[in-house]
Amino acid sequence: MRRRLCWEIVMVKRLLLCIVILAGPGAAVVSAEVSRITPVVLAYRKAGPAVVNISAEKIVTQRFGLFGGDPFADIFRRPVRQKSAGSGVVIHGDGYVVTNAHVVSRAMQITIQFADKTSYAAKVISSDTTHDLAILKIELPKGKTLPYLPIARSDDLMVGETVIAIGNPLGFASTLTTGVISATDRKLTFDRNVEYGGLIQTDAPINPGNSGGPLLNIRGELIGINTAIRADAQNIGFAIAADTVTEQFTRLMDFERINRVVFGASVARKRGRDGAVITVTEVRPKTPADGVLRSGDVIVSLNGNPVRQIPDFVCGMTGAKAGDKISLTVLRGGRRLDRSLKLALRPKPDGDKLARRLFGLTLRKIDRKLAGELSLSVSRGLVVVGIEAGSPAQKLGIDLKDIIFQVGRYYVTDLDALGVVLADVKPGDTIHVGGVRGYVRYWTAIKAASPRPRSMRERTRRR
Repeated sequence: MRRRLCWEIVMVKRLLLCIVILAGPGAAVVSAEVSRITPVVLAYRKAGPAVVNISAEKIVTQRFGLFGGDPFADIFRRPVRQKSAGSGVVIHGDGYVVTNAHVVSRAMQITIQFADKTSYAAKVISSDTTHDLAILKIELPKGKTLPYLPIARSDDLMVGETVIAIGNPLGFASTLTTGVISATDRKLTFDRNVEYGGLIQTDAPINPGNSGGPLLNIRGELIGINTAIRADAQNIGFAIAADTVTEQFTRLMDFERINRVVFGASVARKRGRDGAVITVTEVRPKTPADGVLRSGDVIVSLNGNPVRQIPDFVCGMTGAKAGDKISLTVLRGGRRLDRSLKLALRPKPDGDKLARRLFGLTLRKIDRKLAGELSLSVSRGLVVVGIEAGSPAQKLGIDLKDIIFQVGRYYVTDLDALGVVLADVKPGDTIHVGGVRGYVRYWTAIKAASPRPRSMRERTRRR
């Protein structure tokens, strides 16, 4: 049996050789090149243009002394600019990028670079340290769109299937590594307060700089966002599953909050007969969507643009304003229906009053004049100008001239944006806050309360 098998292999090889000889030398070259184009090569060519290098500039405080490492010498502090690198992936042509929250958590300035060396400035729209995800928006010229990578499913992953990681490890741009899925639904604990769940474990080499980049299946589909490596082990990396990315994207890009509009319906990605579909999961009464949409409707298009992924819908709604007419095509019970509605204005919460009532903080928007008067290190955000005695802010240690730049998942630059974030916060809720003190950024959690009226303590410092 073995002898017969060997004979058949020899005959096949001879037959192929004869075909190549008869076809000529040109055919042999083409055949050799085609045989080298593996599924991994095709996946890289498909996904590579949507993978970006993220350069984040941050300011940290460096300690130095006049007498070397003498711990008793006078220690001075000076601000130092540092650059960190990570990866990301474009998930919508209008310039929306998904990456890890820790890649941009201390960023003062963000630059996005593509494989063709094209660079753009970007800003953080929102971030969530609980899931280590952040959404960036690239500042694009008018009419410009970018190559992007749709988000695939991750609930059907198989242990042992081939995966591909693309990123910028150690500063080497557009690097590809391969491996297999080692396990699914892993948990990773960093400390008592940080635990990530539902992770994909892979042995594809992932190094510093890969964070935020895509994990792909052999078809070049996005199945995860690379997030961490185990420093005490080799060939063990982790990625945030694509289903988690999709679920969190709708929260991170809450267009009703961001644009202060009322739409009235929630959507989610569901499994349909022909693959994933974007389905209406809830319609709130007495909203523009009430009577227009129904739970279970499958959204096919938005304002004439096809909706195949969650980003297609959410990013398509991001630019909408109160009073805008929204046109939707939906599938309902096998019928294709055209629907339209007009977005309502969401009442604008008073950010100043809410900050005082919930946290005991008086905040002012930073402008150039105020930044100069108070010698602030940051030119955007909300500066603390008053702290109520006995308030949650005072008990936590927030100080005058601290700059608040993030509340919850959202970056805030004015009191209107702050009001939108705080509108649904209730006494007793705990909310994460990002601040700057001097040249050092910090993150903390503050518990909201309804403090009794007390005198406002205004303090000033010498410049």
